[in-house]
Amino acid sequence: MDSVIYNPLEEFEGKYKNLHFENANRFFEKLVQQSGVDIEQNRKTVKQYNQLKENLSKLKKKLNWRRFFRVLMCITILLIPVVVWKMTPKIKELRCQIEEADKRADQLLKEAKGQMLPLNRLFTDRDALNLIESAIPLITFDKCLSVKQEADMKINYDFCEHDEFEQSTLDTLAGNYNGNPFLFENKVIHTMGTETYHGYKTIRWTETYRDSDGRTRTRSRSQTLHAEVIKPKPFYNTRVILNYCAQGGPDLSFSRDASHLEQKSEKEIEKYVKRGEKKLKKRTDKAIKGDGDFMSMSNSDFEVLFDALDRTNEVQFRTLFTPLAQTNMVDLILSKVGYGDDFAFIKTNRTNRIVSNHSQGRAVNLMPVNYISYSYDIIKENFIGKNMEFFKAVYFDFAPLLAIPMYQERPVHSLKPIPDYSQVYSLKECEALANAVDYEHVVHPDTKTQAILKSTFVSSKDNVDETCISAYSYDIEKRVDIVSVYGDDGYYHDVPVEWDEYLPLEAHNNFFISTNEIAEGKSVIARRNGLCIFNS
Repeated sequence: MDSVIYNPLEEFEGKYKNLHFENANRFFEKLVQQSGVDIEQNRKTVKQYNQLKENLSKLKKKLNWRRFFRVLMCITILLIPVVVWKMTPKIKELRCQIEEADKRADQLLKEAKGQMLPLNRLFTDRDALNLIESAIPLITFDKCLSVKQEADMKINYDFCEHDEFEQSTLDTLAGNYNGNPFLFENKVIHTMGTETYHGYKTIRWTETYRDSDGRTRTRSRSQTLHAEVIKPKPFYNTRVILNYCAQGGPDLSFSRDASHLEQKSEKEIEKYVKRGEKKLKKRTDKAIKGDGDFMSMSNSDFEVLFDALDRTNEVQFRTLFTPLAQTNMVDLILSKVGYGDDFAFIKTNRTNRIVSNHSQGRAVNLMPVNYISYSYDIIKENFIGKNMEFFKAVYFDFAPLLAIPMYQERPVHSLKPIPDYSQVYSLKECEALANAVDYEHVVHPDTKTQAILKSTFVSSKDNVDETCISAYSYDIEKRVDIVSVYGDDGYYHDVPVEWDEYLPLEAHNNFFISTNEIAEGKSVIARRNGLCIFNS
């Protein structure tokens, strides 16, 4: 297959980076021609606008200096009449100039925006995805995560989530790579931790002592007592994950964490591998004595650097990680071309999860708002630059998977049939839409924290799903604990410590999910990925 990527690192540098750059430029130029915008006229308008803004900045600085100078001179009372007579007209004149310049700047900005409006209107939320599909034909992106694909991933690829009620989907990007389904998911995760609260109390007392002459004296003493209490507190964090489903290694699970080994020198890597080899030998010897199946591979660089020693099936691990896959993975981990060793790789049977540092905090797709501007040159810079960054981020999320040739093969094992569902949209898509809604529509009115939103299917009719959105959040009540603390005066004292008690809340509301076209005329409260959520 010509489209198979045999060496993801080398082919990114030698082929795909330049190919994507050329495609992005070609696509942008096509949009420019289609829009009919006058580039030179816009550049002229933007130049005038920028010059005017620069002059405005100078005028404002000049005005501020003169106002400061007038105040300074007025400090000397005798000079007040002279200052008022000399400075006030000049300040008024500057204010008039600034007012006129502001009006002219607004006019020029409005004109520049109007000039670029035909181009800005042509951008869609599919542009970045279409460009990636053009560069790598084996990748196809879906419009949304359908209930059928979600079911396929669960039924045929062991896709499931632990603690699913502790997390909620913020955004999705679904598709398949040569028939293997994948899902980029941005989710918010709820965990319970603890917070330490502090309280203070100052005590004062008088003590008697003898001075150097032996005379009895008294003196005042004080001390600030400190007390603390530890109480439960909810925490929320977001995570972007690439879920990739493949038939290879159906009974194999393992995990490895990012360690940024690319930041080490060659000598440091050598020492790191040698230390790892000793650990591998001990582990292998232990497995032999204990009748275990762990056996270190001959490629110790791969074993140490990839560090997936918790694997559950030695045979299937070796089937996946052929010599080519091992070489690819080591190159990827040590390279400075992409992002280096910034990825965690978790395989659970036929579902693989990639959690990379470089993708945390980024949107899973580029939207028109990422490009739009009043300036043609800024629009072009935004479009090309952001698409190059996006392509690189997506490519290197896939890179650890592409390093394994078997993961690029089409599924060949018989798959279980997917039942017919009356439900159209996946629960994750419903959650993502609900998370785009203003909180006042979905959470309990007493909510004072972030919320975890979960979706439950209710019914479906005419391609409209009814869903129940359950919101789990907390109210916060102020509490005070009294802690007894021993002071230097020889007594215990009650020190108050104020803390927050998080009281669980729930809210349940029904909404409808459908496409923008079907929901036309409805009371839509949020939109994304061509879908919308609305009230009855």
